[in-house]
Amino acid sequence: MHERQEASQHAVAGALAALVLSSTVAFAPLPSLATDGAAIGKCLLANCQLPLAKCVTNPTCAANLLCIQTCTAAENEATCQIKCGDEFSNDVVADFTKCAVTDKKCVPQRQDDGSWPVPADETLVQRFSTEALEGDWYITAGLNKAFDTFDCQLHKFEAPSPTKLVGNMQWRIKDPVAGTNFVTRYTVQTFDMDKTRQGILYNHDNEFLHYQDDWYILAAKDQKYVVVYYRGNNDAWDGYGGAVVYTRASKFPEEFVPDMKAAVAKVGLKWEDFELTDNTCKPRESKLQEFEEDLFFVESKAAAGLQLVGQEVEKDVVAIEKEVIKDVVAVEKEVVKDVVAIEKEVVKDVVGIEKEVQKDVEQEVDALSRLFQRK
Repeated sequence: MHERQEASQHAVAGALAALVLSSTVAFAPLPSLATDGAAIGKCLLANCQLPLAKCVTNPTCAANLLCIQTCTAAENEATCQIKCGDEFSNDVVADFTKCAVTDKKCVPQRQDDGSWPVPADETLVQRFSTEALEGDWYITAGLNKAFDTFDCQLHKFEAPSPTKLVGNMQWRIKDPVAGTNFVTRYTVQTFDMDKTRQGILYNHDNEFLHYQDDWYILAAKDQKYVVVYYRGNNDAWDGYGGAVVYTRASKFPEEFVPDMKAAVAKVGLKWEDFELTDNTCKPRESKLQEFEEDLFFVESKAAAGLQLVGQEVEKDVVAIEKEVIKDVVAVEKEVVKDVVAIEKEVVKDVVGIEKEVQKDVEQEVDALSRLFQRK
């Protein structure tokens, strides 16, 4: 569930930047992109030039764009785009998203289509304490393939009070470059219980994209499992959702299948649509494989990075040459000015000396004349 925020926000950024670069691509998660792409492109170029430029020249952000452009042929275009966003994410992508979606509102928010309605109160557990979720829990089954079914989903919960919950969450994705290894991601989320309904937890007041998540507890068995249905919204998308099963065991216990079927049926879902996750959290591959994959990753990054560095160096050299020429001309002007000033001072001094010498000579002649007259 936590993954949807980072994945969806980065997919939005990639889609926006790709839209500017190619008018032939339409993006399912954001229908408004297809309806008024020209206006969005103009808005980005007018208001987000620097974040856009950084995005298209950043290897990770550029890889996100390329990945997203391959999603037009995918069976589920939205899921494909979100997967791209989760695999290729960094601060550059986040900055571009913030400018395009939150700050300048170049893309309208995708409106709630009713796919994930708010559950009726009677479908929720009537009594629940956040302290029941303290400790280590695994997501062992998930419904939304874009958000809920990652490997190694270990969540460490703390309950500062019976109505507050803090989750330190981790999950794995395949290394987008090496392919066979993995990248572990982390995030922290804080929830507050509804004041009158113990079966609802809210994760609100988040700065980035102003995202909000609402958890609805469909079923819980003490220290065994917790079934969570969720829905949420952010500046880009209102009304996304999904469902997960938390268990103490890292592998879903089959004995709970009847309980799961009954719990999810209350909100119109089918247990058969859920997917079990792999929480074995296998160690990295052999040192040789790890080295080869890391080397490939570094070479790929280095190739892209060197190209950008080369362009920047060339740009800097030209700029330095211009500055040197400018400085040399300025120095020449100063030298000429100083030489002229010195010449004037020399002439002035020579004239002054000549006058002093002439005055001294005249005084000497006058003195000699008076001497001879006395004799």
